[in-house]
Amino acid sequence: MHRITSIVWEPRPWYNVELAKDIALVPYLLHKNHGCEVTLVTGPGEEYTYLEYLEGINFVVLEDSSIECKKEYIRKNIDNIDLFMFYGVTSHDLLMSEYLREIGAKCMKTCALDMNIEYADRLVFYKDPFFSYFDNMDLMWQSDATMTRFLNEKWDWNIECERNGYYNLVKGTSKVDYVPIADRDNTILYVGRIIEEQKRIKTLLDAFVIAADKLPDWTLKLIGPIDPGFFEYLDMFMEYHLEIADRIIVIDNISDKEELHREYEKAKIFASTSDMEGGVPNAMTEALCTGCVMAITQIESYRDCIGNDEAGLSAPIGDAERFSDILVKLCTESDLDKMSKASYDRGQELFNLEKIAGEIYGKLCARGF
Repeated sequence: MHRITSIVWEPRPWYNVELAKDIALVPYLLHKNHGCEVTLVTGPGEEYTYLEYLEGINFVVLEDSSIECKKEYIRKNIDNIDLFMFYGVTSHDLLMSEYLREIGAKCMKTCALDMNIEYADRLVFYKDPFFSYFDNMDLMWQSDATMTRFLNEKWDWNIECERNGYYNLVKGTSKVDYVPIADRDNTILYVGRIIEEQKRIKTLLDAFVIAADKLPDWTLKLIGPIDPGFFEYLDMFMEYHLEIADRIIVIDNISDKEELHREYEKAKIFASTSDMEGGVPNAMTEALCTGCVMAITQIESYRDCIGNDEAGLSAPIGDAERFSDILVKLCTESDLDKMSKASYDRGQELFNLEKIAGEIYGKLCARGF
């Protein structure tokens, strides 16, 4: 049996929400579908409500979340580990990779990059410690096709394309039923952090204001943790736009995965005005896999989401006027049902996390796992 370990290398515990993301779900699916023994290692943390859905994995809680405590765990258990899974390229990832080399660890190592062009351009990849970090990896992947091509042109290492995928944690499957457009509400949905930095929520709000007169029967719904510094702006925005304030619904996060999934199934449009993402974010993968038509900005991975506009439309980053144009076009589109089905089919084909985990397992086996 292959033995896999994943540790959050920063001096902190796992966050509960990470148990519902690829950082925990890919190892879990390697256990569930491919018989691997999986261990997630953490320090004392919050209540892990999602852990009940990761049946069969080992969840080890250390005395604390310090780097030294995690090193001690590795030193004592290294002979029982066949694969370490890294996620990202932080200073702590570099430190732990070097520590594995120092103690002569013979296990395989993988790294999910989740990069964007801005970060990749800043990275001095041809010098240590970055060069050694990448050079010691047995398998690396990027979570969108555009950045995968960019990295393979820029770097000497082979970078695979393995997208961030969708897996319904509660139902235990990546395959969900399609809800026809006729059974959905006239809702434009956003799910994610409600903050201006990176997510550009002001652009989305402004775009809806511009489009509102042309879309009198439509509602904008924002779901996610609200940045404390954004409450004042939201209050002022609603007061200034009282004529449409009742059509803008803001919900401060939904932790119940089934309840959140139903919000995707009820919405016709999924909107994102981000100026930067590492690959395809989880909210977009769930939107695609549930058949939401996509209205997104032209981040690196936007073509992964909408293809050649069959699953949605895009607008330049930071342009509220252009974003309002695509909202109006989509919300009044006579073939919206066709686009919705194309989005659903695209999600099932490209973003099925069980399929993606299977591809990763196959590539590991081809490398001697």
